[in-house]
Amino acid sequence: MAGAGGVSTSPAAGGTAGGVLAVAGGAGAASFGIEKQAESKLPGAGVTIVSYGGYLNGESFQQDGIVTHEGYQYAAFWNAARHVVLARRQLPSGTWAALEFTDYTNTEGDAHNTISIGLCPGDGTLHLAFDHHGSTLHYRQSMTGLLASSGSVPWATTSFSAVSDHLLGTSALTKVTYPRFVTEPDGKKMLFEARIGESGSGDERLWEYDSDSHAWASIGEFINGTGNSINAYPHGLSYARGGTRLHVSWCWRETSNAATNHDLLYAYSDDHGRTWKNNAGTNIAKSGASSITRDSAGIKVWSIGQNRGLINQEHMAIDATGRVHVLLSHLPDAQADDSNFDDARSKSQYFHYFRDAAGTWSRNPITLPAQAAFRGKLAIAASGNVYAVLPDMRLVAASAAQGFKPWALLASEDSGKYFSDPLIDTARLASEDILSIFYPRKNSSDIYVLDYRIR
Repeated sequence: MAGAGGVSTSPAAGGTAGGVLAVAGGAGAASFGIEKQAESKLPGAGVTIVSYGGYLNGESFQQDGIVTHEGYQYAAFWNAARHVVLARRQLPSGTWAALEFTDYTNTEGDAHNTISIGLCPGDGTLHLAFDHHGSTLHYRQSMTGLLASSGSVPWATTSFSAVSDHLLGTSALTKVTYPRFVTEPDGKKMLFEARIGESGSGDERLWEYDSDSHAWASIGEFINGTGNSINAYPHGLSYARGGTRLHVSWCWRETSNAATNHDLLYAYSDDHGRTWKNNAGTNIAKSGASSITRDSAGIKVWSIGQNRGLINQEHMAIDATGRVHVLLSHLPDAQADDSNFDDARSKSQYFHYFRDAAGTWSRNPITLPAQAAFRGKLAIAASGNVYAVLPDMRLVAASAAQGFKPWALLASEDSGKYFSDPLIDTARLASEDILSIFYPRKNSSDIYVLDYRIR
């Protein structure tokens, strides 16, 4: 499949030739290492309602559901009583201490209605956004200093505000879906991003929290969809590992039908989401004034047609050299279009798309099958090697030195044990090269955090 929008691309290898390598033997396998170190059960029972094929706990668009700061790891989930539970442990192997917020009960058995955690190191606050699918905002934040390693603020529900329906002013924020928090690189500020609108007709908007003022400000709409009856589904909103450039990639959806997902789009910002550039570095938008639209030049970096089983909101990660890595699953080129999304997903496979430092996009096949409507995650080691955690607990990797091909299957011994989408702790991975994976057990209320050392 050729790239689009004037972007230079290299051809992808087809079929299964040169496919997945086993750990034992095979060229390139020796450059990878992964060792399972621990398996820890989160306290209590998670909700087991199945919606859109998965649980309410463990959905790829949670950014973040598990995150580490100053030696503590935090995880959030809905329990069987449908209350928000926030748990933390001291790393590497402390006991989980859980807070159950009984003042709010989830009423929508909807897998969209997940929980996202935000951290602002500048004032030590922890933020939660939860229970959204075209909903009024549900948001709460901790007291200043909760994240401090000194522990001067008690780990208690009383250290958090009541549920709020607004970030600033007094007017409720409505029609919210897919909220995510992104800590800015210096730790003094934090972004909040969400879709405002509906599937097939929604806008992406940004806000910023300042640790000095302890207050939010609006940055504004940066991707417009309602004007064209379309919406963007971001695969991620992330800073370069160790850098200050903010990247976003997404697919467009024409209607509420997932079969109308199409294309890989990309843009970046060097001023924390105020202004946006396309793949070639040309200014294309200013948040709150002139948004990115479907007609913006140079944003489409790979053509993927409708009816290709392309699932929205899989994952994007940025390495220390600024290369952009996107994990997508869809029909291989040899498969005919299929307008039945479920049928198309049953024939879909995983692909690794990446942008090099010169702005050239390439695609390599992972040659492993997708799993229904589940999504995987990317993890980047300090070595620059890229790992993918695929649904059904399959761990694969590719070497930066070999151009991220072929992909090697490293572990699948836990296949059949887990359900929904795996979530990863990107903050811990960046600081320790320990891959922590949040994953609910299949046919169970148990949720585990699996720890792997990688190289």
